[in-house]
Amino acid sequence: MAAPAPSYDLVILLHASAEDETRQKLAVDVDKLIQSEGTLLEGREWGVRQLAYPIGDEASAEYRVYRFKGPATLLSEIDRQLKINDTVLRHRIIKLERNPVDLPDLREIDAQAVAAAAAAPDAG
Repeated sequence: MAAPAPSYDLVILLHASAEDETRQKLAVDVDKLIQSEGTLLEGREWGVRQLAYPIGDEASAEYRVYRFKGPATLLSEIDRQLKINDTVLRHRIIKLERNPVDLPDLREIDAQAVAAAAAAPDAG
């Protein structure tokens, strides 16, 4: 019996300066590409965030993350497609271990942090 297809996380950093329509089209294209040969388990938009270090002239990027299952041919095609797309600043495909943690919702975490800061008494 063949082993089940492994799970992967795909993290994509998009140029924050790219038009929203262009970034949304890329997201739709990635969804379709994954579903063409594999199974899309989850996809999240983490929004525009500061980079840990500048990449070229970019200090921030829009983060998107996908969790999926699929064959090695799918990985090669995703890598090829993202390398030739000018909207993509960086991307990384990570093979997951047996029991991966749930993808965090960074937008919800950010909103909670803002709410907590607003509710905190003024220290000064």
